[in-house]
Amino acid sequence: MTVKDILKTAAALLNLTDCTEYFTATSQNYQASRETQERVDLLTRLANLVITELASSFVPMTCAEEVETADGKIVFANLAHNITRVLSVKNEFGHDAEFRLYPEYLKVFGGRYTVEYEYLPDNYSLTDTVGFKGKITAALLGYGVAAEYCITQGRFEEAVLWRKRYSYGVERIALPKNAAVKGRCWL
Repeated sequence: MTVKDILKTAAALLNLTDCTEYFTATSQNYQASRETQERVDLLTRLANLVITELASSFVPMTCAEEVETADGKIVFANLAHNITRVLSVKNEFGHDAEFRLYPEYLKVFGGRYTVEYEYLPDNYSLTDTVGFKGKITAALLGYGVAAEYCITQGRFEEAVLWRKRYSYGVERIALPKNAAVKGRCWL
């Protein structure tokens, strides 16, 4: 899913017809008004806010990246994303590798490794693909964007509605599978 998919959903939920036309326009000659462009920019910033909030609090984005090191240091700044937590380090044969975690790098023996980690996303543009895997959908993120947009416009009752739908969806996804306890009865 791209940011544009999320914003199409949010624009449809909010009945922003000018933005819906902007997102569905296939012609390169389509010219948006200044007001529409400002609204699209605001929606894009709000989408980045919702994505970052979700990734940092409830459903982390994960990535596995192959790296090669001669000196035994895997520097976090050289990885593709803003790392927040190391999940695993595997050697070139797929076995767990020993490593030491330091504030700016991982210390391993030299060689080729696969580092799996959680990360916070950079700001996305309209055509970027969002890094969530699994059950996170454009509709769910669209609810979050709609809630934030309503808050910025002073439509607080409507914001509560969209926030409830967004929160419910996030809870369903973020709950552990064993969180539900089967019903019991007294004997």
